[in-house]
Amino acid sequence: MENQKDETWFLGQNDVKFLLDEFNKNVSRFQNLSDIAEGDYENKRGSTPYEVIYQKNRFRILHYLSDHPKRFKTPLLIVYALINRYYILDLTADKSFVRYLMEKGFDVYMVDWGTPSKVEGKNTIGDYVTRYLDRGIDKLLEFTGENQVNLCGYCLGAMLSLIYTSAFQQKIKNLVLLTPPVDFSDDGVLTAMTRPKYFNVEKIVRHFDHLIPSEFIQSGFDFKNMLGNLFSAKSFWDILWNKKALEGFFPMNYWVHDNVPISSEFWKEYITKFYVQNSFMTNNFYMNGRKLDFKNITCPLLSVAADNDDIVTEKCAKGSMEIVGSKDKSFLLKRGGHIGVMTGSMAKNEVWPDIFSWLSDRSERIVLKDGDRVHIK
Repeated sequence: MENQKDETWFLGQNDVKFLLDEFNKNVSRFQNLSDIAEGDYENKRGSTPYEVIYQKNRFRILHYLSDHPKRFKTPLLIVYALINRYYILDLTADKSFVRYLMEKGFDVYMVDWGTPSKVEGKNTIGDYVTRYLDRGIDKLLEFTGENQVNLCGYCLGAMLSLIYTSAFQQKIKNLVLLTPPVDFSDDGVLTAMTRPKYFNVEKIVRHFDHLIPSEFIQSGFDFKNMLGNLFSAKSFWDILWNKKALEGFFPMNYWVHDNVPISSEFWKEYITKFYVQNSFMTNNFYMNGRKLDFKNITCPLLSVAADNDDIVTEKCAKGSMEIVGSKDKSFLLKRGGHIGVMTGSMAKNEVWPDIFSWLSDRSERIVLKDGDRVHIK
């Protein structure tokens, strides 16, 4: 026993490997910090080139430019939320739902709501649907020579797309709703936060007047994700050594904080009519004095929800299946959160192909015959 060596003071093989790995990672971290300081990870708003085919005030319709041949007759318009930027679906070259659809042969367009001014602070849901979205779609149809669009809405954009289709069904061939906020009898975090006994909408609108600041909107999401925000610095340190991880981190981090204010009238109407009154499910929504009946929606419908979405829960999204009159309707529940379901590592292989498959099965194809374009259903 006396001759037995005490090995407690010596590092084991695994300990040595760990220290060497950490040393190498720290070298990489300091090199990457230098690159960050020199602007190697500059912020970009999207990766795919486009042209503007329509503009009204700050609202724009973007047409993405593609080298891929068009395989489908009907153009596809994507509508994102008013409180975030549209380029989340075109974040980087390898995380671009837009680019994926173009490679598959769709002619892709995007709504850019822009940053509202105080003049636009009194815009209602009806204003955005009729004065902006409808005029933009008319211009798109004129631009393409078609009489219908495929409409794809995401989050608040899905809500507006649902309302638009109810009012202008004749212009919509297929409707795709990504995480649509519809049934607010769910138990989602934001649904609970906006209950009238906790949340005085009128007082907030009076305080901010025309525009609800982006910081106020973001604070609700930050509160919901308070625990995750506490560890954000550590999470950044953990990936700082990895260039590939940084290439994904910076575009997403920039987008998360690149929010815009929202019209106070729109926000008030949204909270009151949907979070509080649940107007979709009670079929009691009026737009510009006209009652909309969502049973008027008869086009094919695809609704996509995320299993880990605490902003639009599965039940909230599934309400879209109950209120429409469409006979051809499908519901997909996919892995991921509210944003990750469309931008996460699994989206390209597990979500995008299913959306494309559904759309392509219901779209008129284009083939070339003797140099001429021929449409085949």
